[in-house]
Amino acid sequence: MGGETYERARGLRVASAAVDEAVLDAARGRRGFVVSLGDGAGRTGIGEAAPLPGFSREDAESCARALGMAVEALRGAGELGETAAPGSEGAGLSQGTAGSVVAVVRGALVPVAAVLDGVPSARFALETALLDLLGQRVGLSIAACLGGARPYAEVPVNGLAVAADGAAALVKTAQALVGRGVRCLKVKMRGRDEAAFAAEVEALAVLRREVEVPEGLELRLDANGAWTEDEARRRLSPGSPLGPLGVRFVEQPVAPELLDRLGPCAVPWAADESLGLEGMAERVCVAGGCAAFVLKPAALGLLRAHALGVMAQEKGIAVVVTHFMDGPIGLAAACELALGLPRAPLACGLDAHAGLAAWPAREVPQRRGEAVVAGTGRAGLGMAPWTG
Repeated sequence: MGGETYERARGLRVASAAVDEAVLDAARGRRGFVVSLGDGAGRTGIGEAAPLPGFSREDAESCARALGMAVEALRGAGELGETAAPGSEGAGLSQGTAGSVVAVVRGALVPVAAVLDGVPSARFALETALLDLLGQRVGLSIAACLGGARPYAEVPVNGLAVAADGAAALVKTAQALVGRGVRCLKVKMRGRDEAAFAAEVEALAVLRREVEVPEGLELRLDANGAWTEDEARRRLSPGSPLGPLGVRFVEQPVAPELLDRLGPCAVPWAADESLGLEGMAERVCVAGGCAAFVLKPAALGLLRAHALGVMAQEKGIAVVVTHFMDGPIGLAAACELALGLPRAPLACGLDAHAGLAAWPAREVPQRRGEAVVAGTGRAGLGMAPWTG
C-alpha cells in the first residue's frame, strides 16, 4: 500500500498555482495569504499563511515574497517527489502510506528550501496546500497522510481566559465553557510584578472554589515567557501558591532561550515559543522537566510541528496543538495535525476564536460540536477551493 501510494503521489504535477491576499487587520499590518495549487484534473489544494505581528518571526512582506517565489517554482517543476528530501530516501516505501505522501511533500519543497528558510508561515501554507492536493489524489485526509491510522477518533478543545480580567470574569468565562462541554481552561497570566501575580493567583483560587465540575476542570496557565528565571523557579517551586490550584502546567514560563535551564519543577511547565529556536526542543528533552510541547503549526511549519509532536510522544512528553489566531484554512490544518499524531494529544487550543471574523466566512469541517474536533471523512483538508 505504501509503495502504491508513493507512486500515485509522486506522479503529480502542479498545473496551476496562485496566491490570494486578504487584509486582516490594517491597523496592525496583518495580512493573510491563501495558496491554491491545482493538478489540472479538477483537484485544488489550499493553504494559509498569516504572520502575526509582534509574534511571528517574519513579516507579511517576507511571507509574500517567499510564497510568490515558491509557487512559481512549483508551477514550473516536473513530477512532485522526483527530488528527494534529505534523509527521506525510500521513505515512501518503508514507512507506509503516511510516510509516502510526506516524503513527496518534503521532496517537492527541497528546491525552495532557501526561499522558505526563516519564513515558517509560508512553509505552513505550502505544506498544507500540497498535503491537501496529494491527499485528494490518494484518497486520504491530511491527518491520515501525516500519521496513518490513528488510534483515536476526536480531540477535545480547551477554552481560554485571562486572569487579569478578575475573578468574576474568570468564573463567568469558565462557567460558559463548561456549559458547552469544555473541560479544560487555559488562563493567560499577564501580571508583571508580584502584586499583579498575587491578584491573578487569588482570581484562580476563586475560580477553583466556584466552578465545580464532577469530572474535573483541567487548569493550565500561560506566562508567555514573561517571568524571569528567578521568578519562574520561585513560582514553580514546592511552596508556590500555584501548587494548591492543581495546575496541569504553565506554558512558556521564561523567555524562549532560557527554557532548557529550568529542569524539573514542582509545578510542571510546557514549551511553546521555545520550540521555534533551532535545537531547543532537543535540549529541553535532554534537560528534563518538560510536561508538554505546545505546537503552533503556523509558527513552526506543519511537518516540523508533526515531527516535534512525534518526538515528544516518543519521550513521554504530552502534546497540545493550538492555533496562531489562524483563519479557517489554517485552523483546519491545525485540527488535522491534532488528529494525525501517534497518540491522542491533550485538549487542544482549536476552539473558534475572534480572529476568524477577519476572514471570509468558511466552515472549519473538523469542528464537530462545541467541545471537540474530529475527522471530516473527506480526503485532503476537507474544504472547498478558495474563492475569496
